[in-house]
Amino acid sequence: MNAELRSRLEAIVGPGLVYGPGEPVDGLRPALAVRPGTQDQVSAVVRACAAAGAAMIPIGGGTSMGLGNPPARADVLVHLDRLDRVVEWDPANLCISAEAGMRLATLQELVARDRAVLPLDPPGLRRVTLGGLVAANQSGPGRLQHGTVRDWVLGMRVVLPDGERIHCGGRVIKNVSGYDMNKLFIRSLGCLGIITEVTFKLLPMPARRATVIGRFPDASGAWAAVGRALASFLLPEALEFLNPEAAQRLGGPPDTCALAVALAGSPETVDRQVRDFTAFFQEAGGTAEVVRDEASVQAWEGIRDLLEGAVDPVLCRIAVPLSATASLVAATERMALLAGMRAVVTAHAATGVIRALLVPGPDPHPGEVPMALEGLRREAEAAEGNLVLEAAPRALKARFDAWGAPVGGLDMMKRLKNEFDPLGICNPGRFVGGI
Repeated sequence: MNAELRSRLEAIVGPGLVYGPGEPVDGLRPALAVRPGTQDQVSAVVRACAAAGAAMIPIGGGTSMGLGNPPARADVLVHLDRLDRVVEWDPANLCISAEAGMRLATLQELVARDRAVLPLDPPGLRRVTLGGLVAANQSGPGRLQHGTVRDWVLGMRVVLPDGERIHCGGRVIKNVSGYDMNKLFIRSLGCLGIITEVTFKLLPMPARRATVIGRFPDASGAWAAVGRALASFLLPEALEFLNPEAAQRLGGPPDTCALAVALAGSPETVDRQVRDFTAFFQEAGGTAEVVRDEASVQAWEGIRDLLEGAVDPVLCRIAVPLSATASLVAATERMALLAGMRAVVTAHAATGVIRALLVPGPDPHPGEVPMALEGLRREAEAAEGNLVLEAAPRALKARFDAWGAPVGGLDMMKRLKNEFDPLGICNPGRFVGGI
C-alpha cells in the first residue's frame, strides 16, 4: 500500500512534498508524511488516504501532539504548515479568516497593525497554528476575561474523512442560521476531520497594559490575595498562581510563591487596578512589582510558556471548581513527592485550571508515577473536576489513560465518530474512550 499511496500523494502535492517515514507520534512512526499546500490538496490527500484505508494524523505546529492516548494506527502524517494564508481580513467588522497552518502569533501581529487583537494566549503561542489551536481547544491565563477558543470562532472549513469539504458558521458575528457545527470540531483532536480554515472575531486593542507580580513567603498569603480579588469589582485579564518551583523558574527567590495579574484597558482603569492589586498583595504579606506595556507583554510570555520545552515531559491539566483550586495545587505537590518528583505548578487562580509539570527529583521513583497520577485524578474527581495528561512518555500512557473515565456522553461521541468517520482513519484511538 505504501508505494501505491505514495505515488497518489505525489501526484497531488508534488514528489518533493511526500516523504517517509514521518515524525513519530507517541512513539509510533507513520509510514508517510505529506505537506499539501492548498485546501483542495488537503481534500484530495484525504480522499486518497480514505481509498487506501490509511489512518491519518493532522499536525500543525506540533504543540499539542502529546495530548491524548497513543494512536491505534498511524499511516500518514498530514502537515498543514503550508496552509498559511489570510483568506479575508475585515478590520471594520473585526473579523478575520485564515488557513489552519498560519501561526497564531503571525495572525496576532497582522491584526495588531490595525489595532485589533485576538485575545487567545495558549502555551507555546509562537508555535501554535490556528488549526491546532481549535482542534485542541488550547487556552491560557487570559481565559479569565476572554474565555476559550469556542468564544472567538465564528466559522471554519473542514475536510471530512471522505475528502468532502464543509463550511461551518459564517464570517459575521450575527450569523445564526442552522446548528452550531463549530462546536463539534473544537477540541475534537482531529478525529472527525481536518480543519483547514478558521474565522475569528476580534477585539479593539486596549490602550494600556500592565502587570503586577506579587511574591509571597507561603501559599496562604497568595490565596488570601486571590480571595480579595475575587470579592472585589476588579476585572483583570488574568490572575495566575505560581508555586515555589514555578516562581523560581520565573526568577524569584527560593521558597516563595508568586501571583501575577494582567490588566488591560484605558489608562485610568489600568492605573486604578494597579493601585488596588498592589495594596491587596502587600496587605496579604507579599511584595508587588509593576511592569507596563511591552514589558508586561514579555512578562506574560514567560509565565505562559513556563512549563514548555521539557524533554519527555509529564504534563497534566487539572480542572476543578474554583473553591478547590488551592487544595488541588497542594495535592499535586504532595502526590509528586510520593513518586520522587517535583511539581512545577501554575494555576489560573480565578478559573480553577491547574497545569503541573512533574520533573524528577534527586531520588525519583518512576514506577510510582502512575499511582501518584491516579491518586491525583481521584482527588480531582472527588472535587467534581478532572485530570488530563497533556504530554507524557508512551510507557506512562500505557499504564495511565490520558483522559480518564468519560463523565458522560461517550455513546454520543462514538455515534458521531462512526457517522463522520466509519472507516476509523482520522487520528484513531487518541480521543476520549479510544475514539
